[in-house]
Amino acid sequence: MLTNFEVLLYASSLVVLPIAIYSLLTGSKAPEGTWIAKYYAAETYLGFTGNVFLLAVCANGLVKLGLHFGFIDPALMDSINLLIGVPFMALLVMYLGLWIRAARKVRRGANGETRP
Repeated sequence: MLTNFEVLLYASSLVVLPIAIYSLLTGSKAPEGTWIAKYYAAETYLGFTGNVFLLAVCANGLVKLGLHFGFIDPALMDSINLLIGVPFMALLVMYLGLWIRAARKVRRGANGETRP
């Protein structure tokens, strides 16, 4: 049983999901002139991986809502959690790894280092 706050929190996935899909399909870029743009410029797959990770977060929220409102059978929950949980963790590791690589590239560029 979800609380009202949890229902509201997971229902926000319904708003974020179309935005994430549109962003994934159009290949949106980071805003120019912000502090974060240099990281997205340094690592090309950072935006794509972030969008796919956001889709996994939305899928997790929608599954929890579906279970709460009775659209998903509780007996299927273990297999659905495995189906979403494994890609979620893999995407999390990849996304964090790409952020680390981007930070290292930006830092090296600021220091004038030329190591590959």
